[in-house]
Amino acid sequence: MTQPVADETLSALASAVTMGSAVASTNRDAEVAALRDLTVQAFRVEFETPRTYKESVDLFRIGWREVDANPDGIDFSGPMFESLRLTRQFTREKAIDTNGFPYRTGLTMVTETAATGMAYIWLTTPGNSRADQIVAGRDWLRLNLATTALGLAMQPMSQPLQEFPEMAGLYAEAHRIMAPEGGVVQMLGRLGYGPQVGQTPRWPLEAKLV
Repeated sequence: MTQPVADETLSALASAVTMGSAVASTNRDAEVAALRDLTVQAFRVEFETPRTYKESVDLFRIGWREVDANPDGIDFSGPMFESLRLTRQFTREKAIDTNGFPYRTGLTMVTETAATGMAYIWLTTPGNSRADQIVAGRDWLRLNLATTALGLAMQPMSQPLQEFPEMAGLYAEAHRIMAPEGGVVQMLGRLGYGPQVGQTPRWPLEAKLV
């Protein structure tokens, strides 16, 4: 958080969006603070709504065996998580328990992380048709490539853009901030500089070809 994201960097990222989305970004202190607060609140809503939190828990891959068997979820591998798995301190059942250590630790981790965005970038489209969504997806991939090329990191912050009743207030607030003249905010990402981390295993392309 000691390294700001420069205006020139945000402009370079915007130039990567070529497939039809509208792109906007900010590194201004007040706007960054508002988006940090928005995303922290949205993580809390997602965690504290049992059915939406369970969607994530169902995708937990706890330990290297589960990650290798199904490399398509949320990766909890490495020495610490192997130890927690072996001692039964971290299981899906315990993760669901709102009074348990995994739940409380996870909520603290995601909200503290959300509060470290140094800049934000987002994509909007006029509507929300499947074609609009595909356009935004193509541009989002280009943004990811551009951030990597610039030595920057980007994390999608999709929580305030989710469309379920408990999130409705924050969804409206997200659109008030990022799409005041109308349209649909399709993607939001926090930007900053951080350490290099290993890739999460994913299915090879060949495994999904028919």
